[in-house]
Amino acid sequence: MDQEKAEALFDAAFRVLRMMARQFARDRAPWHITPTQYHILYLIRDRRTLTLMDMAKHLQVSAPTATRAVDALVQKGLLCKERDPQDRRLVWLRLSDEGIRLLSLERAEHVKFLAQEADAKLSADEQDQLIALLNKLIPPASTEKQ
Repeated sequence: MDQEKAEALFDAAFRVLRMMARQFARDRAPWHITPTQYHILYLIRDRRTLTLMDMAKHLQVSAPTATRAVDALVQKGLLCKERDPQDRRLVWLRLSDEGIRLLSLERAEHVKFLAQEADAKLSADEQDQLIALLNKLIPPASTEKQ
């Protein structure tokens, strides 16, 4: 790909991501959660449970920073912390029922938004092509569903 095409691709992807970020922020507003907290909920949803230390490593933040974000989610009733019965030093994180409900509602809103945008601007064939092309850009070893 030449430089001009690469820049056009970057600009288009950036504008789409910015549009989605604005919409996601509006969807998240009633819950008063930060993008980092939202990311934590999605990570735990995909992995079922996660330790606090693994969460900090994944987010590439210090343990105290991860702890503050997690504690805020626990306080909002979206996340549960449980000590490992075999190793009391380990703290496992899991979604609460309310956290599961929030992610279900949020995902439905995100999907609805993207479907409306795609239906208004792309034919059915173009939608299929876009999905296939975006999936080609995802590395095969990618473990993150987001």
